[in-house]
Amino acid sequence: MPEQVLRWADPRIFRLVELVEGLDVSVLERRFRADGGGGVPYDPRLMLVTVWWCGLHGMRGPQEMARACREQVSLRVVWQRDQVPSADALRRFIGRDEQAWQQVSAWLLACCDRAGLVDVSLTATDSTPIGAPAALSKTLSAARITVLIDEVGQELARLRARLAAAADDGDITGFVEYGCGPLRRAEQLLLVRLDRLRQAEAVARERAAQQHDREHTADLARVRRWQHAVDKHTTDLAAMTARQAQAVAVYQEKVTTGRKPRGPAPRPPEQHPHIRAKTVALDRARTRLATATATARTGPQAAARDGPVAQANTTDPHSRILKGKNTVRWVLGRLFTITVAVGQIILAGLLSPAGNDYDGLLPNLAATTQNCQQAGISQPFGHHLADAGFASPHTLTSPTPIEGTLLVCVTNEHDQTHGRTPTPHAEHRRDMAARLATAEGQALYRRRTPMVEPVFAHLFRTDRRLHTRGPTQHTEILAMITAYNAAKYLKYAPRKGVPTPRIHPPERDT
Repeated sequence: MPEQVLRWADPRIFRLVELVEGLDVSVLERRFRADGGGGVPYDPRLMLVTVWWCGLHGMRGPQEMARACREQVSLRVVWQRDQVPSADALRRFIGRDEQAWQQVSAWLLACCDRAGLVDVSLTATDSTPIGAPAALSKTLSAARITVLIDEVGQELARLRARLAAAADDGDITGFVEYGCGPLRRAEQLLLVRLDRLRQAEAVARERAAQQHDREHTADLARVRRWQHAVDKHTTDLAAMTARQAQAVAVYQEKVTTGRKPRGPAPRPPEQHPHIRAKTVALDRARTRLATATATARTGPQAAARDGPVAQANTTDPHSRILKGKNTVRWVLGRLFTITVAVGQIILAGLLSPAGNDYDGLLPNLAATTQNCQQAGISQPFGHHLADAGFASPHTLTSPTPIEGTLLVCVTNEHDQTHGRTPTPHAEHRRDMAARLATAEGQALYRRRTPMVEPVFAHLFRTDRRLHTRGPTQHTEILAMITAYNAAKYLKYAPRKGVPTPRIHPPERDT
């Protein structure tokens, strides 16, 4: 290739080629047959270079990547062939074996560690919503999804009846030529839709069961709370009545002996204003207790009560309706949680099945430990920072699956960073607030926002949506994380001073 054309290319793409030369690509080829049939259509190293270089420029969709392979000089220089990967080929490459992408991520972390870019003495964890490739209007209740399943099943039965009738016809040639293909494709589409509807129905019913459990637990907690209030008011009222009755008896005894005290006579217990107020409070607590008890007794039938109905999306069943980032809009998507090190290297990233941050911290820290062990990072962990969204009783009372000290904010970000933290009522929250109230805790927590927020800004600077559905979303997240870490490696890793490598066109198996 002419030297002038090579100068037109982005120099970082040659460093990416140099970087992936040390990767064992067998992890990316495990799904292909060993006998050569249906072999690797494109060089996995060049496919990885393509994904990472497109990630450097904010192109995450397979169609954008395929268009860049045709139009960008840098990628044409790397491929040096007329036939470049299509959007389907890139989509299959990104959605390939999750374990293979996990190994690629660990290998890249090891490269960053050898370059001195990984410092786990301080880590930060945060979450953000990311959109799913599905329509918000397709989010339906389990009952509505069941109706759709019946309709699709009936349509499938009618289509199969048409197929059987056409097969029984004497004109087999005409059936194969004109009727078999479209009908079979329609049958496959209906089967795919039916399978997705059944997944959505299962997810909706599972969420309904979880919601029922949460409501029943809240009902029981409400009963315990009002029972405690009734017991406290009863004890206080008995003590107040006994004291007032004793005061009346002492006064009457003094009057009988001719030593009447100065001042008005004490009121009878039933006329004392404090006792009357306490009696009203006791009656109100008993009414609330009766209402809470009646509600809690219908616990097994709590799902039939009026209230929000659990729903699922029929296009992407595992997505949820989430509050948009810095907006008042609601979006359909997943909650994306990452853990970053001091140098803003992403150590772990997971898509949470929940709709809030509460239960996402501990699994992400466990994934961080696993990834660092797989990458051979032997540095001891220090402190782990997280915002108030992760301050749940489960997080603050469960054992931490990682070495080091956990620092989770128990109030809002402004009060925590300015030292105006209130005293929480719960013991586990008081312990965490005391840990953060020290000068060291305040200084460490102020570093959380500069560590993790710019990472989200870089990842989603041009695109805040996923481009795949189902289990392949996790591999898409890994591809996005590895592209980000590769960009960090190219920017901060010391250059070796080697000349630009010569790129040879890959062999295509036929």
